[in-house]
Amino acid sequence: MERGRVQLNMIVTKTGDGGETYLNDGSRIPKSSPRIKALATIEQIAVKLGYFIFACDQDTLHIPIANGETCQMNLTELAHSFQQEMYDLGSDVSTPMKENETLSRFPIEKVEEITTLIGELTPILEPLDTFVLPQGSLRVLLSHDIRTMIRQAELQVWEIEEPVNPAVPQYLNRLSDFWFVFSRILQFEEQRSDDIEIKLWEPNQQHPRGIRKLKT
Repeated sequence: MERGRVQLNMIVTKTGDGGETYLNDGSRIPKSSPRIKALATIEQIAVKLGYFIFACDQDTLHIPIANGETCQMNLTELAHSFQQEMYDLGSDVSTPMKENETLSRFPIEKVEEITTLIGELTPILEPLDTFVLPQGSLRVLLSHDIRTMIRQAELQVWEIEEPVNPAVPQYLNRLSDFWFVFSRILQFEEQRSDDIEIKLWEPNQQHPRGIRKLKT
């Protein structure tokens, strides 16, 4: 079957009841393999992006960047583009690489595109000397959730013993970085509009638990 093309005429096939599943080239591998675990996590990311799209509801950010320019970001379109690319990644991962193949693979140019975007957005943020705690609005929390899940997918791709398209783990690595920067941008925007305090990690400190004993 051509990579990127699927036929879903029958959902219940019972072919996976024995703990194995088909890849795009017709081969069968255990469902417990690193390749299938990576595919499952990539699909989870696509679902999380769907939650993000729902939470954003066509929100648009206007972010000042270098040279007096403003970067306008439609959050729905942004997340939708990454959602599409999760399925591109999944198609690539589910198609084992072979010598002298002529298939079109996930392009390395996508890695370069995200790298450039991170470079343009990072300067508007204050430098960090500690970690940002994952707190804030639903869309901020979803951003952190998405970035950690992307990192998990990257690690699972690296665990695949067979050769994989190097653009796949590189893209996941870069995309996790992007969602970290993006979560900070969302927090920055909300702090500007609602005077919300951004919580940072304070190492090895005694923090109040918020528990009080009251007399009745």
